[in-house]
Amino acid sequence: MRLRSLIIAVIIPAVFLAPGGHCRGPEQGRQDGSSSPPSKGTGRSPGRPAPPWRPPHGRPATAAYRFHWGRPVASDDFRGERLDRRAWEVYDGPGQDGKGHRSPRAVGVRNGVLTITGRPDGTTGGVAWKRGSQHTGRWEARVRMSRASAAYHPVLLLWPTRARGGNAPNGGGGEVDWLEVADNGTRRTAEFFLHYGSTRKDQQVSGQVHVDLTRWHAFAVEWTNTWVSGFVDGRRWFHTTRRDALPHGRMGQTIQLDWFPRDARHTARGIRRNAPATLQVDWIRMYRR
Repeated sequence: MRLRSLIIAVIIPAVFLAPGGHCRGPEQGRQDGSSSPPSKGTGRSPGRPAPPWRPPHGRPATAAYRFHWGRPVASDDFRGERLDRRAWEVYDGPGQDGKGHRSPRAVGVRNGVLTITGRPDGTTGGVAWKRGSQHTGRWEARVRMSRASAAYHPVLLLWPTRARGGNAPNGGGGEVDWLEVADNGTRRTAEFFLHYGSTRKDQQVSGQVHVDLTRWHAFAVEWTNTWVSGFVDGRRWFHTTRRDALPHGRMGQTIQLDWFPRDARHTARGIRRNAPATLQVDWIRMYRR
């Protein structure tokens, strides 16, 4: 989720290859989906979309495989029947903007899958990965989610490790929402929000990709000293080289299913607003840069 209630958007339009549909990103880089920077600055002409990328038979459709990220320095496949509390901090307290409640009971592991469940009354959950923090790096996770009330926003994000919780990092420091879903509940659109600036004047660079999120997909983020990129199934759909927007310090990984009750009115026809919402994670991995 976004951990804030008000956002001042700075969106720079351009076009990127969209796996499984159409896609918008903030800057135009290389057309091969590479995780290396564009050869010349940050041009903004749309260009031609690159040919679809598919991994060889039997290989994973992940950014880590395609770009040879190597062995992860931390990972969790959620084996067993309960979450490893040595590796994860489970939220227990008020929800987004003080609304609803983040309860440990909303978080569970079964059959090798982490599931966070959101109820109609705003009882939901979130977890922070104790082993998932570093300064620059790469993170990737295989996720899916249920069609549900638009009040629920599934999100994978990087948060400054020195900041306390709240609507925005205390004292600034940026925030990287590398997968956020704030749609009409159909789960067909994923968004990327790179937040920067002060707590009082939050600014952002954002991107969007259309993909069926009720099916399993591998989302990833790569953060370097010169750019930030987002990927889905090994294809890049977000990229920016704006130095002023890049995080400055160590960031930690969280997984959240946040409740925005006012957004329930945007729920699409045919979707029950009182049906439980779920965010599921098959695995998550962190790599060095």
